[in-house]
Amino acid sequence: MRHPLLLMVLGFLVWSGAFLGIYFTQATACSIATENQFLHPSGWVLRLVLIGLFLASALMVIAIYRLQRRSSALSSATRTSDFMKGVTTYVSVAALFSTAFCFIGVFWLTLCAL
Repeated sequence: MRHPLLLMVLGFLVWSGAFLGIYFTQATACSIATENQFLHPSGWVLRLVLIGLFLASALMVIAIYRLQRRSSALSSATRTSDFMKGVTTYVSVAALFSTAFCFIGVFWLTLCAL
C-alpha cells in the first residue's frame, strides 16, 4: 500500500465493513428467529458470533495501526510526511475507539426486540 491517504483511511474502512457485518448478522438472525418458532432470538450462539465479529474487527484495526506505524509511505523525509504520519496515527486511534465504542454492546445488550 503506497498511497498515504489510502493508508490513513484504512482503519475506518475496516470499521465500516465491521459495522455492516455485525448489524447484518444481527438483523438476519433476528428475522430468522421471528419466523421460526424453534429458534430463540436471544440465543447464546448469536451472541458468540457477534462477539467473534467484534473481536475480529478490533484485531484488524489494531493490525492496521501497526502497519501504519511501520509504513515506508509515511517516512519522515519531509514536513508533509511528518504531518501525514501524525494525522494517520490520530485517525487510527479514532478508528480503534470507534470500534470499541460502537460494538461493545454485543456483550450485554438485548439482541432482538420481540
